[in-house]
Amino acid sequence: MAPNSRDLITFAQYVAPVFTPRDAQGNLDQCHLHDIIPLYVDYLISTGVQGILVGGSAGQGILQSVSERIMVAKAFIAAVKRRIIVIVHTGGVNYQDTVELTDAVSKLDVDCIMLSAPIFFPYFNYSGMVEYLIDAGKACNGKPVLYYHFPSMTNLKYNIVDLAATLKEKMPNFMGLKYTANDVDVYKQLVDLKLKIFLGFPSMTLVGAEIQGSGVSFITGPTNFINGLMMSIVNAVLDGNTTKAKVLQQDLDNFMDAIIVERELMASMTYVMDLAGLPMGQPSKPLTELTDAQKEIVKGNLQRASSQGIMMDLIHRYAS
Repeated sequence: MAPNSRDLITFAQYVAPVFTPRDAQGNLDQCHLHDIIPLYVDYLISTGVQGILVGGSAGQGILQSVSERIMVAKAFIAAVKRRIIVIVHTGGVNYQDTVELTDAVSKLDVDCIMLSAPIFFPYFNYSGMVEYLIDAGKACNGKPVLYYHFPSMTNLKYNIVDLAATLKEKMPNFMGLKYTANDVDVYKQLVDLKLKIFLGFPSMTLVGAEIQGSGVSFITGPTNFINGLMMSIVNAVLDGNTTKAKVLQQDLDNFMDAIIVERELMASMTYVMDLAGLPMGQPSKPLTELTDAQKEIVKGNLQRASSQGIMMDLIHRYAS
């Protein structure tokens, strides 16, 4: 009997939050999507990635229209061909759009829906947010649901452990969350709830492996470039080689420091994809790509990281 979507999500460890390819003018069109995305997906699978998240912060889904987000999801689904799991983020700032998008995407060949709270009004009533998520979850048509917790980006101030426990109790298809934060004590409390937790910050790789062992899971930007390094950190922890794991975690931290220039996280990561031969084009407005000067900084940083002995395939292949 083939595993169901819930089983596939449960056992997935390395999920890439994919970028949304646009052309050089920043247009989002089907021809360009179908040119780039199959190559992109094949590349991710070759590195050991077990799934993708479409339309998250890396994919800039919140900056796209409902029709654009559906088009992008369909393009990735077609390229995946059921080889890895597909999670689609459908959260937004408008309840009606969220429900419309969630309903449409849940009827596609996806394994899971990721919801998020609407941003901008950070102090709304807690019970109102629970109701919002439960109502939006009904539009998933029974598909498993993850919640996207990213407080440093959304500025939403609430107790995520309480929210997760409430959703577990009241939403039958809720199975966990993407935890993009670095509070280890909160992370441990979420693990104790027996939910599926995907870590969003690469700096938590070593800690996550120490806490959850082989059950640790990730949806984080570096899975797009250096998934093998993250796997090596986890394997070192499982082998009991803490010293090696700490060195590898420092390599990962150094890599992230090398590619992020002047706090331009999204632009920096999409430029690394360009270096890897997978052009992502212009980002969604109001985001902008790196300037030529910033690109030179990233390339120089990668070259220095390589000369310092950080053994990462991408550095040696594309920054020489």
